[in-house]
Amino acid sequence: MPTPVTLIATINSLPGHAEAVAAGLQALVVASNAEAGCQRYELHANPANPQQFVMLEQWRDDAALELHRNAPHFQHFTQTFAARLASIELLPLQRLA
Repeated sequence: MPTPVTLIATINSLPGHAEAVAAGLQALVVASNAEAGCQRYELHANPANPQQFVMLEQWRDDAALELHRNAPHFQHFTQTFAARLASIELLPLQRLA
């Protein structure tokens, strides 16, 4: 039985780029949710910080997450928006109960 992978990605845009980054992330959500191994891929905005976005992700297993990282839509987002991002923090989580 595969072990699900949960990941929280905190994405901080550079000042003046939040709107463009949000649009790019919204397109990424649509494409990522269509991936076979995707169980959850949700975008959230931080109302206290308009430059900050949080992606809640759950993947069938490590292999599904790796396929996602190599998917054309993910690569496109990374290449297109890298210069508009201040930082990305990834928090992998292990389900206990």
